[in-house]
Amino acid sequence: MASFSSLLGLLLLVLWALPLLLGFLSGRAYRHGRTKVGLGLLLFGGFLGLLARPRPLGLLLLLLGLGLGYGRLR
Repeated sequence: MASFSSLLGLLLLVLWALPLLLGFLSGRAYRHGRTKVGLGLLLFGGFLGLLARPRPLGLLLLLLGLGLGYGRLR
């Protein structure tokens, strides 16, 4: 039973980390002029952000990653 709990915890961690990563990559793609790639990453990150529980946390992580990716200095 302990392995099921650890597997479920790992899945939850991935669901929290993916919107942040996809938001970051989307911001970088927008900044470099690849709008279609950035939009695709943003949409998929939004979908995963809605799947993560609690929902405001997933969307907040997506927006945080987008801000970090778009706002970084060169």
